[in-house]
Amino acid sequence: MFGWTTFDVTSQLPVHWDTDFAEVVRKHQKDRLLTPPHSTSREQNGTPALRTSTVRGSVMWEELPWIVDLYRGWFRELGERFARRTVIAATDRRYAVVLNVQDPGGDRSECHVDTNPIACLLYATSHRPETGGELAIANDVRSRSVAEVDRDCSVIYPQKGHLVFFDGRSNPHYVRAVTGGATRIVVAMNYYTEECPESTRPEDLDDYLYGSPVVG
Repeated sequence: MFGWTTFDVTSQLPVHWDTDFAEVVRKHQKDRLLTPPHSTSREQNGTPALRTSTVRGSVMWEELPWIVDLYRGWFRELGERFARRTVIAATDRRYAVVLNVQDPGGDRSECHVDTNPIACLLYATSHRPETGGELAIANDVRSRSVAEVDRDCSVIYPQKGHLVFFDGRSNPHYVRAVTGGATRIVVAMNYYTEECPESTRPEDLDDYLYGSPVVG
């Protein structure tokens, strides 16, 4: 079975932290079409383009420096408790800290594997099981489609103020579509280790994730 570690960090976050995120989303949310496949994709052949929404990393540095400080500091230290080894923050602002956004009625995320050894998620919204937005992670590393992931998976439901660490390099995973309730907002953070440094990130991954034309 797949495993992860969760910390409730609500009490240590700034006042109105969630509304700060919502305001940044309102001003800076960018939509794009992500078209599989990529080396990290675990999608069935013929999967159509998926509409995805983000607030880019450069915006996070400019608009929300406090989350960057937490990413480099306390969150990284919590990551070391999870990984039981030295954890290194990314230096590239494009992918170190980003906001992922899913509006009700929108697409799911791409089914994929990670290239960094430690993924960190801070949920800014909570979602009930019946409203979608959960992270489905295959227990079988051989899964090669959403259907195969769903056949045997662990599920993480978004809980506001919860920080989640996991290693998604071997286990394909995706976020299910939000079918009701509020917009799903989550801070996605990437960490590295001495054994798996930032230099191992595929050179074409950022073009794949962020280089598609913006769609209106």
